Amino acid sequence: MLKQSLDTFRRFIYQVWRQFIDNETSLSASSLAYTTLLSLVPFMTVLVTIFAAFPQFGDVSNQIQDFIFSNFVPTSGEVVQEYINGFVNKSRNLKLSMSLFVFVTSIMMMYTMEKALNRIWDTKPSGNIIKKIVMYWTVLTMGPLLVGGGLALTSYMFSYSGLAGIKIYLLKFLPVMASTFGFFLIYLIVPNRKVNWKSAIVGALVAAILFEMAKRGFAWYVTTFPSYQRVYGTLATIPIFLFWVYLSWNIILLGGTIAATLETSRWRGHVQHYSGNQRFLVVIDVLYQLWNASRKGEITSLLDIFNRQGNVPDDELHQQLDWLEANKLIQTNQDGDYFLLRDMDSISIGKLYTMGGFSFPTTAAKDFEYFEPFIKRIWSKIFPEMKSSMKTIFKQIEKENEK
Repeated sequence: MLKQSLDTFRRFIYQVWRQFIDNETSLSASSLAYTTLLSLVPFMTVLVTIFAAFPQFGDVSNQIQDFIFSNFVPTSGEVVQEYINGFVNKSRNLKLSMSLFVFVTSIMMMYTMEKALNRIWDTKPSGNIIKKIVMYWTVLTMGPLLVGGGLALTSYMFSYSGLAGIKIYLLKFLPVMASTFGFFLIYLIVPNRKVNWKSAIVGALVAAILFEMAKRGFAWYVTTFPSYQRVYGTLATIPIFLFWVYLSWNIILLGGTIAATLETSRWRGHVQHYSGNQRFLVVIDVLYQLWNASRKGEITSLLDIFNRQGNVPDDELHQQLDWLEANKLIQTNQDGDYFLLRDMDSISIGKLYTMGGFSFPTTAAKDFEYFEPFIKRIWSKIFPEMKSSMKTIFKQIEKENEK
């Protein structure tokens, strides 16, 4: 039992690493690091402007900035905060141009993040541009208000002497709690598909722990081996902060990869026996399932297909469904349910085979045993010819070419 669990865990880690590399996640992290630097000052400007419109929040904007830079930016947080506050104070006088810059850079960051997460979850981005912009802007404006409201409420609660002792312990865990909650919302809302909240919370928790470990390790390295200061001198803060933002995005996207991998079946034990030579049978079986549903005047949900093809990896099944849809054999309705687009009497098994460039198995794997008589019947006609020697084949070709 222990060996089986270790094998499953090993496959899971391997799949996470494979997806991290195949999706070019580090490249996405570098793009996000760049857009984060562009949007950081505009975002802080929005933060200050929003809280200035709500006097009841008082100095909450300053509290949020102090909390962010002291807990999420190791070693150089105070210096970076000082620079950014200086930029913010200057930019607040640039009304129209600053508003446009805030809008563009913020949309760039959210778009890059959505694109990276949709790639991780292997889903297509939403095509509704207006809906995207509204969602982005809602997150960017409502996010600070929710955080600010939480901090204001916390400060109000801790003003009572009876709760003052809890504040000391809570502040130690608050950064991890805040990171977990933020990552959880990102993984749950941003991908253009329904994400299981359990997978999202596991990915968020792992990312938050890794983030805290990376923060402490990064701070230790920078203070113990101050090579940056020797090379860059007074400008050392810039490359240190840039590298930290890049590392942070790698951790956030790694947490998303963990959450997405938890929702796949390709690393689980029950699909390990699947072989690619069964692909043609997968396609036939999907068409057979939809054909049966069409005779009853019904449509078939993706869940029904997955339940029937339980031993086929989900990425393989998605790939074949996409192929069938691209070749106009099946189609989905607005709810994502599948139905046949062509009469199954209008396409032969040979035509279907040549369309996809499949390989035909010599035997049916588990869950496809009912295809075994069909496979044996096909191979009974092919096998005699397959036993012919190459010399016999060459002489047959010469004989046919002479005619």
